[in-house]
Amino acid sequence: MGVLGCCTLGLLFLANLVGAKSRCMMNNRCIDQLGQGEDYKKPEQLVSKGGAWTVDMTVDIGTLRYGWLELKRRLYNGNAASGPTFRVKKGDVLTLNLKNNLSPEENDNGNHENQQNFPNTTNLHTHGLHISGENPQDSVVIKIDPQDQHQYRYQIHPQHSSGTYWYHAHVHGSTIFQVSGGLAGILIVDDDPNDTPAKLRAASCPWNCDKDIQLIFQPLLLFNDSRRGYGVLQENIKDYAGFRQSPKVEKWLANNVHYFTTNGQLMPRKKLFLGKMYRFRMVNAGGGHNLELSITTSDGIPTSVCEVREIAIDGIYLKTPRKNPNRQTLLVSGSKADWLVRCDSPGTYILSSSHDDRNQMGIISNYEGILLTLEVVRGTSRKRDFFPRTLPSPPPYLTDQRNLREDEIKGRFVVELATNHHLNREQWSDPKYYRYAMALGEPQEWHLVNADILSHPLHIHVNHFQVVRYNQYTGPVGDSLPDEEVKFNLNVQRNQQQQCHFQHANYDPDTVPNDANVRNPVPVTGLARALIGEWRDVLLVPALSNITIRFTPTDFTGDVIIHCHILDHEDFGMMMIVKAVNPGESTDAYIRSGDAYPGTCQLTDRYPPNNATNLAGVTDRGYKKYNRPHAGKKPKPWNFF
Repeated sequence: MGVLGCCTLGLLFLANLVGAKSRCMMNNRCIDQLGQGEDYKKPEQLVSKGGAWTVDMTVDIGTLRYGWLELKRRLYNGNAASGPTFRVKKGDVLTLNLKNNLSPEENDNGNHENQQNFPNTTNLHTHGLHISGENPQDSVVIKIDPQDQHQYRYQIHPQHSSGTYWYHAHVHGSTIFQVSGGLAGILIVDDDPNDTPAKLRAASCPWNCDKDIQLIFQPLLLFNDSRRGYGVLQENIKDYAGFRQSPKVEKWLANNVHYFTTNGQLMPRKKLFLGKMYRFRMVNAGGGHNLELSITTSDGIPTSVCEVREIAIDGIYLKTPRKNPNRQTLLVSGSKADWLVRCDSPGTYILSSSHDDRNQMGIISNYEGILLTLEVVRGTSRKRDFFPRTLPSPPPYLTDQRNLREDEIKGRFVVELATNHHLNREQWSDPKYYRYAMALGEPQEWHLVNADILSHPLHIHVNHFQVVRYNQYTGPVGDSLPDEEVKFNLNVQRNQQQQCHFQHANYDPDTVPNDANVRNPVPVTGLARALIGEWRDVLLVPALSNITIRFTPTDFTGDVIIHCHILDHEDFGMMMIVKAVNPGESTDAYIRSGDAYPGTCQLTDRYPPNNATNLAGVTDRGYKKYNRPHAGKKPKPWNFF
């Protein structure tokens, strides 16, 4: 396992020193007085009493204070680093009146799609909920302009899976900027008392909320990052000068400060009682970094003193509690996990993210640092809590898809991730440009293929999906040059250099790098591979990989958004839309890009791959060409991780 960096541990120790030799301030900057080590604070709680309820919430400018450092950010209600926690019940109808109190947009950043833009325009996505993707529910194509408001009306499924979810801003062009700045919060669907084991109730709201620990991890103090540091994001989106630091402070932050926060706090401290079981609800609300979570000693050494059981991933309970593999849990950007934790010896321990070399997942950013300090003390009771052996049952809309017969699969589709922020060989262009259509109740088999040399976490709205199989990758490999479009120029299936028949529109064989070689798939090991049978709404698709997933769309017709959850990739165009329809309705869709089906290289390549049968129940309308204005100079494609 990787050891936590000396700078991070040094910051923790410096924070514990009594009395600093000098007072830090904006013109006397120091790293050891950023407010680290404060007592853990749970976010504000908005709790349903069951039935219909209404919440008014605003997006405002607020000030975050970390010791001497003050940061102006766009925040929910303008007063907290993370939004309030919504605790809803199954069958609720939640009316959310979201008012955008931000000032009108001042800077026109080209007003083109697929670049960072619109810092003061917002909306809200309920990430992970099984809910309609149409207005007035979870439509992310809605835009709430400055000084405007929108009413959402969320109808929580009466048999919704109890679990941990989250919500965040999702305007195409400003998603990473607003989420990284603080527009995110936890959303919990409360457990059903009729289906929750007593031992789980002992550590869960609404019965024992003091043991229900909510943890939202955010990159609020992430500055030392050449791509996703907050100062870089402000520069890219042309944020207003009044919200920026001075050039000297920005430079100092970019050189010295690189921290995720927990509930808006820097390395807070939480007291736990010896032998008592706690539930940790954890959300990776970062814009593009993986978290490899574990509990260690204060020196960063793995320990079994604090026992951990994973009980849920992405809001869906596992079949039974399990020990986390390699004593770690991987949270890619956007994902969630629930732990049960019991510490059996007094002392100081840390919940941290630290990369383990056993987790080979390709080129992708991983955060390393302390997230929470645990102070384990003796309580008045010596009774020891025990982990439950069972967990709540899955909801009826999540039935095991692994053993479906070929004739039971009614729809097949390929999602191809590729270089320069492309999904299925195109960038985002139109909210009615449906790349696939499926009927409710008809089992789907999708193949997630990554033709990029970078790894990407893929998020699908509305419906969770089940991981069925990891396959050999035999598709094209995308190459690109600066300021050029994607070049699908290699085919590893033939194990030789061979340019694909299907190419991007402005492909030029003379620009193919001379050193282009057939790249072998990166070994995917450890936590990079989800366990077969798990249900996810975000899944890491490693470089040059091929994964089969299945699900059955239920309950909700309409838009289903698919995108990379490295949020700047999504802003730059790595997003597309499909739709769900009622049985018997048209499933026409634009599946191909040009003459090529996603994932194919040569005319003889099979679509779909993996020996699956051909298209089932879908009419391919071919290709719809959009003549969009060029979005200006593109970033260098070699640095997209």
